[in-house]
Amino acid sequence: MPVRITVLVDNFVPRPGRLMGEYGLSLLVERGDLRILYDTGATGEPLLRNAREMGVDLDRLDYIVLSHRHADHTGGLMRLLEARRGNGPVLVAHHDLFEPALVSDGGRWRDIGAPFTEGDLRNRGIRPLLIREPLKLDEGVWISGEVPRDRGPSHAEGMFRPRDGRMSADDMMDDLALYLKVGDEVVTVTGCGHAGVENIVEHGERLVGGRLGALVGGLHLLHSEDRRIEEVAGYLSSKAPRLVAPLHCTGPRAHWQLSSRMGRAYRLSGAGSIIEYG
Repeated sequence: MPVRITVLVDNFVPRPGRLMGEYGLSLLVERGDLRILYDTGATGEPLLRNAREMGVDLDRLDYIVLSHRHADHTGGLMRLLEARRGNGPVLVAHHDLFEPALVSDGGRWRDIGAPFTEGDLRNRGIRPLLIREPLKLDEGVWISGEVPRDRGPSHAEGMFRPRDGRMSADDMMDDLALYLKVGDEVVTVTGCGHAGVENIVEHGERLVGGRLGALVGGLHLLHSEDRRIEEVAGYLSSKAPRLVAPLHCTGPRAHWQLSSRMGRAYRLSGAGSIIEYG
C-alpha cells in the first residue's frame, strides 16, 4: 500500500509564499486510512497555518508520534491540542518524554526538552502511551522503540541530563523512528536521527522485514565533520534506496553530498512538499 508524507513544518520552504518555516519538523504520514502526525514543530504556528493553507485536516488523526523530546519536535503539541476539535488521537512517545534535555549555553544550563508536563497533557484529555520497545501501529507500520547502537556513531554530543544528582551525557535513547512496509521495501521516517543513520536503517530492515526503499526526515549532520557526512552518504548509496528526502537538521553540506551520491533518488524537500512512495 502506498505511503504519502506531507511536510507540514521544516526549516526550509521550497516555494516561499503563504507557508511558514521554522527550525523544527512535522510530517503527516498517511497509508490508506491511517493518519499519523509525526512531530509537531517548535511553536505550533507554522503547523496550524501550513495545514490550513494546504487543506490538511488535523482534526482527523489516528496517532501523534513524537520522535524525541527536544522542543523543536514537541513544542507545537499544546497549540495543536488547543486548536483541535473532537476526541484526541493516541499520543505515542518514549518513556523519557518528560525528562530534562540540557545543553550548556554561555556557562549556564538550558533545557531544550518538551515544554509541557504530563499534567498539561492530562488537562487536555491526553494520556500518552510511553514506550521503550517497538510498537506496531498497524499491519506493516511500526514505531522503532529504542534503536540499538550497533554501528556508526549516534548524535548526542553536547547534550546532557541529570542523573543521580550530577550531569551525565545524554545518550538520546528516546530517538524513535517510524517504519512503513511497502511491498518488500521499508519507508524509514526520522525526526533528527540522533540514533545514527546506519543504526536506524538497519533496525528498520530487521524489525519490518525488507530492504530500505525510502528515507525521509532529519539526519542530524548539520554540525558533522565532512568525513562523517561522507560515511553516511556512502552507506546510503550502498543501500540503493529509490528515494532519499533529507529534512530539518541534515545541513547544506550533507544535502550537497547526498545529492551528488544518490543521483535521481535524492529529493529536495521542505515545508509544503508532498512525498509519495509505492
